[in-house]
Amino acid sequence: MIGLYIHIPFCVSRCHYCDFYRIAPLQQSLVDRFISALQIELNNLPASFAPTTVFIGGGTPTSLSEKKLSQFFNVLQKSIDLSHVIEFSCEANPGTLTSEKCAVLRAGGVNRVSMGVQSFNDKSLKTLGRIHTSADAEKAFHQLRSAGFKQISIDLLQSIPGTSMEETLDDCRAALKLSPEHISSYNLIYEPDTKLTRQRDAGTLAEVDEDDEADRYFAVKEVFEKAGYEHYEISNFSKPSSHCLHNELYWKGGEYFGCGPAAHSHWNGGRFGNVEDLEQYCDRLEAGTKPYENLEVLDPKEKARETLIMQLRMLEGVNLNAFQHQTGYSVSTLCGTVLDELLEEKLLLKEANNLRLNPSSLFISNTVFSALI
Repeated sequence: MIGLYIHIPFCVSRCHYCDFYRIAPLQQSLVDRFISALQIELNNLPASFAPTTVFIGGGTPTSLSEKKLSQFFNVLQKSIDLSHVIEFSCEANPGTLTSEKCAVLRAGGVNRVSMGVQSFNDKSLKTLGRIHTSADAEKAFHQLRSAGFKQISIDLLQSIPGTSMEETLDDCRAALKLSPEHISSYNLIYEPDTKLTRQRDAGTLAEVDEDDEADRYFAVKEVFEKAGYEHYEISNFSKPSSHCLHNELYWKGGEYFGCGPAAHSHWNGGRFGNVEDLEQYCDRLEAGTKPYENLEVLDPKEKARETLIMQLRMLEGVNLNAFQHQTGYSVSTLCGTVLDELLEEKLLLKEANNLRLNPSSLFISNTVFSALI
């Protein structure tokens, strides 16, 4: 598969944990310029480019007005061959979603919505700096269903400071009541230069300790699996046939273009990222120059290692023969004695032609991946 990611860098406000490139509060005067620059970038993609997955992220795509959101989709449809698209995802914030915007998403070709709920606990939402309430999230979900969306994903954060294990599981139960096709449950990360990190460092907010985080991770896993959701990637659960295909493309080492400020691409063995500044992004495209600075051509061996790490994120693991065919390297040649050590410690499991994380190692997967790199 081939993917297209588009970064819409606008938000109503800054969430306390987020370090993604965004402009908040939303500046409507910049939206038109962004859409015009994006059209230039899309038109500069290879003429043969026809993605099979599209993901609109941010920022907050649904922070745009109905009119501007519709304008964005018109530009996308005119600039890119979307006839091969299987999955067309768009992120949505419950605090900015309306019935009218749901209709615009449908008309624009979106068939899957990823809704950033993060928690159904209003106290937790305030801690995170979210603009919506639990009631807003439930209302937005039903608006999407009423608009005809049959594929909805809910994003949750676990180990939110000030919450108990039971409150974490209450979030899971609230999500299950809505019966979404897909649930992503991420461990909260304290990113540099975010309000949450500054509060933690100042001692005004207590981080959930690592042992508690691990307990919550496996408790969440159990709740979703008992409800019939497949745990198919470290942080992702789905009903049958509802995996996120765009993210699977990333995890399986596929190729994609990323458009918009701060978006990253991986194409023909090269990797590059656009400037993380909307005005510079627009200036460059309006001047007829590329919106990125450096094209990194990946060393085949390093690319193979990266592909291995990404594929191991999926619970199905790595098909060793297919991996060698894809990368030109066998896993044993690539990793040497480190692989033997991880297998001996049972952090990894090898069964016939398959290599995968031991389920008990999922929470410490980054430690395993660091050893393989």
